[in-house]
Amino acid sequence: MMAEFEIMPQEAAQLHGLAERVGTPFYVYDAALVRARYRALTRSLPDAGFFYSLKANPNLSLVGLLVAQGAGAEVSSRLELETAVAAGAPAERILMVGPGKAEADLERAVSLGIKAIVVESLAELDQIDRIAAKAGRCQPIALRINPNFKVSGARLNMSGRPTQFGIDETAMESALARVAALDHLRLAGLHVYMGTRILAHETIVENTRGILELAARVAQTLPEPMAFIDIGGGYGVPYYEDETPLDLAALGEAMRPLLRGFCETHPETAIAIELGRYMVAEAGRFVTSVRQVKASKGENFAVCDGGSNLHSAAAGQGFMRRNFPVSLVPHPARQSSAAEASPWSVTGPLCTPMDVIAKDVSLSMPAPGDLICIHQSGAYGATASPVNFLGFGAPAEIMIDEGTATVVRERAQVQAFLDEQMPRQISMRPAVTEAALPAPFDHPALERLEAVRPLFETTGGKLAQDPDAWRDLWADPMVRALTMIGVPAEYNGFPLAESGLGLEHCPHDLHVALVERLARFDAGSILALQGPSLAGGALDAVGSPAQKERFFGAYRSGPQGTFFAVTEPEVGSDASAGSAVLRLTDTGYVLSGSKMLIGNVARAQIGIVFAKFEDSGRRALVLVEPDRVRAHLTITRLPTTGMSGADLCRIDMRDVPVAQEDLVAAQSERPSLRDGFMAINGVFERYRPVVAALALGNARGMLERLARHGQANAFASEFRSHAALIAALADVCADGMRGQAKGHRISEIKYQAVAFSDALVARIPRDAPAVMLTDPLLRRKMRDAKGFEYMEGTSNIHVLNAYRAYVAGVAS
Repeated sequence: MMAEFEIMPQEAAQLHGLAERVGTPFYVYDAALVRARYRALTRSLPDAGFFYSLKANPNLSLVGLLVAQGAGAEVSSRLELETAVAAGAPAERILMVGPGKAEADLERAVSLGIKAIVVESLAELDQIDRIAAKAGRCQPIALRINPNFKVSGARLNMSGRPTQFGIDETAMESALARVAALDHLRLAGLHVYMGTRILAHETIVENTRGILELAARVAQTLPEPMAFIDIGGGYGVPYYEDETPLDLAALGEAMRPLLRGFCETHPETAIAIELGRYMVAEAGRFVTSVRQVKASKGENFAVCDGGSNLHSAAAGQGFMRRNFPVSLVPHPARQSSAAEASPWSVTGPLCTPMDVIAKDVSLSMPAPGDLICIHQSGAYGATASPVNFLGFGAPAEIMIDEGTATVVRERAQVQAFLDEQMPRQISMRPAVTEAALPAPFDHPALERLEAVRPLFETTGGKLAQDPDAWRDLWADPMVRALTMIGVPAEYNGFPLAESGLGLEHCPHDLHVALVERLARFDAGSILALQGPSLAGGALDAVGSPAQKERFFGAYRSGPQGTFFAVTEPEVGSDASAGSAVLRLTDTGYVLSGSKMLIGNVARAQIGIVFAKFEDSGRRALVLVEPDRVRAHLTITRLPTTGMSGADLCRIDMRDVPVAQEDLVAAQSERPSLRDGFMAINGVFERYRPVVAALALGNARGMLERLARHGQANAFASEFRSHAALIAALADVCADGMRGQAKGHRISEIKYQAVAFSDALVARIPRDAPAVMLTDPLLRRKMRDAKGFEYMEGTSNIHVLNAYRAYVAGVAS
């Protein structure tokens, strides 16, 4: 077998080149070998669907490579789940396995709607049902069965004996009955994993036959077919001299009739095979550099910079203490030794006699600067090893693909180790218990938004430097549907029903709740979404069919930025004092004036400008498409503190040509211009609770960051205040849904929400300065809180007008 692992001169030069550029130790993966192995599997077993077990090697690029070939993902932790998602695995191609899954991990899996959670105990059934009920979902599950039969031939048996894995076959009837009784679970399949490192194809065939017979018996007792049977995997690769590779061709010949026979009798049930080691082990090498050579009491030692801390499998952990295939790669500056090969022990730099990664291996006189290459190392390498022992940290990882080398994991850095050990105090008092939130702030769809938290947090950090980073948001199907809220159905190409939120439509109060939840992630990102803005509400109410087509038509196929221009430099957003005018010329009306703090105008395709007719003083709403009148416009982005996603701007207009069809609800039409302004007033009535939701959500996001640093009890009063303000906002929304909106209450909650956010920002540097200095996301949220000043500049006007209407007994 060792002849297969001889390193050719070109490969030797490549490895030394990588060592020079990246340093040692490192792992290197061959992408071509991974693709070839996956293709070989699908050719040999075309009736099966393959799932890559991330536990073998969770490197993001490696997972992405296999997902791109068509593999699903089998995950066992939150990090593996997020890795699979980041690698592009669709939710319907992800399985979650493992005993003792964390509550938060299950919540995330349910929110994503993954293909199935593999249940390992009866208690876990009740746990998942409770989580799914809270989320308003029916979660597919698969029962992992520990069968009564077992087949010899696996290097490590994981079923057919007492084990923490799965539900005993004798308890299967009880498990099936329990699933049937739980409203929020659906039995999607069975899962049986017999063992690992199987090299004899006959063993795999016998395993599979027993599993399929068990599945057929179960299927007879069920009211409907199962979606899939996971027959495990466990395909092995040879590590030692006396081991031979699995005969994949022979396995295919024996398995194809077996699988096809089952599929013919169970046509609605697919076959799944999960493999980790077999997909990637032979595509990886571990490379370490010889630092010293020495002899001790008749034994030769090559001491390297990487050892059992980075490759515990080679050191015998989980294996017998036998040698993996090992090659010596002499440094190019020295000639290969002419000495005969002799036994050498290869060790790492650790202070333990267990740090031996090859024992008495035959090498030809290694020297400092030479490389030691351990083959068959693509699986269960660094991530299955104690990489932090003695503080050496994880090695670099490199992928070779079509002659190009890419670092796919950076080497651990000393400062990162120190940063993780920054002390933080935690309270010894009981944790804060939060009050239940009122409807609609308890809606199950809000929990499903957690799926986009990482996207919002990441994009929020980009927007200050790149206003076009909103495109990252648009790429997510759920965010696309959220962006389209407010677009009339006949123009909406991205309906909520396709978002995964479990919603067919979104009433205004739920929209406010969605905004509050998203603002916890990043408020600026909400304002960057390219949707219909305030102008859309007014135009939908009073625009002509042609104007609606101009404004909303683009939403059938993609995003469109819009704006609503009211605020002016000298008078703020007091519309009655605005100076933007429509002047009649020989060729028709022209629009001139300045507006500022106009979010999105630099990215917008269309919007509405609030102006007056110069001759009569009548108010006017003007449709403006910036690209059509670019010569008459100057758009200047404004420096702001926080809320980068709003992309606040000043727009200066110089004799912008205005045609009759650009005038919204002109007086000669019905509905009238007065109706238009009434509609706008209604839009603002609906908008101010949204501003309150933005402020409260951003404040809650700050509190959540503080809680991560053990400050939940220190800020317990703020958590309670947030809950109380949410309850007040829910009451305001309920008034609006009943058609009984009260202007003074709307202005009050908006004012209170912004004041609460400001007070929290003022307290954090006083009472949690260390957290503020070490948490960049918290600091960004604090800056965003100052951005509400841009939206709150007219709060005193709203309060005064609402108060006057209230005391006069006039409907506000």
